[in-house]
Amino acid sequence: MAAVVSATPPSAARSHRRFLLHRRRSSACAAAAAVAFPFFPRLPSSAGRRPAPPVFASAPAVSAEAPAPASAAAVPYKGVENLVIVGSGPAGYTAAIYAARANLKPIVFEGYQIGGVPGGQLMTTTDVENFPGFPDGISGPDLMDRMRQQAERWGAVLFQEDVEFVDVRNSPFTIRSSERQITDLLMRKAKRNGGKRKVVMKRNGGKRKVKCHSLIIATGATAKRLRLPREDEFWSRGISACAICDGASPLFKGQVLAVVGGGDTATEEALYLTKYARHVHLLVRRNHLRASKAMQDRYINLPFYMVLAISMQSASFSFSNELH
Repeated sequence: MAAVVSATPPSAARSHRRFLLHRRRSSACAAAAAVAFPFFPRLPSSAGRRPAPPVFASAPAVSAEAPAPASAAAVPYKGVENLVIVGSGPAGYTAAIYAARANLKPIVFEGYQIGGVPGGQLMTTTDVENFPGFPDGISGPDLMDRMRQQAERWGAVLFQEDVEFVDVRNSPFTIRSSERQITDLLMRKAKRNGGKRKVVMKRNGGKRKVKCHSLIIATGATAKRLRLPREDEFWSRGISACAICDGASPLFKGQVLAVVGGGDTATEEALYLTKYARHVHLLVRRNHLRASKAMQDRYINLPFYMVLAISMQSASFSFSNELH
């Protein structure tokens, strides 16, 4: 059997063993760090060579000289819009302003109100005196026009069309509007950057079809109407759907007023109007009140003129703003 004799002195052998032990410990620590943190950067080896980084199939390679890709929230993907807003009241325009300032380039379907003017119920009101920032008040149409201009200024694209179909079962969502004032190609000037934005909408049976990643529905509410003769003529000119909004206005203050209804809403608004009106008539179309017992107990001693089981079919409005 051959014997191997080392010429290395004992001190050098001990140093070599310590070096090997240190190297094994360093390799074990690096392996543990790689298991715990897959993306933890590995230090160069003792030989001065840096191992090649791992390659992941889901991470696309990006050239160092190529510009960084734009955010998905800022650029529509293959004809799909980032955000569509349905509604043109205060909520719809506010959402459009915030989304446009966030560079989402929202599409807004304003819809139609009375007379073909978008803007929600504020378009049918007179003076708005409880909106912050207007100490002398502002008319409802003027307030909505300012909101609309602000949304357009930041790049929102507005369409005065009614939405007839919405599909949110599949992504991207599909919105289809009516044929009112539709153009196949719309060029809008983006006032923010001085350029132009081209919005191409597909047609499907004469309707505008839009696909989007996100959808905000801000259609608001619509006041109940009695559908009486000449009711539209006196709407906001003696007829109101909001006692809190209009009760203190000169048109109603100190007058004899009538509230139609027998539920909690009607009784609450009638109670509120007693602060400003000379008398309040509560016209109930049934033979009993539907309001809660607590509401009935509150106004039992107030100067109400309550009429039960009234028929509104023969009622009409005159130029003197009186109910006949």
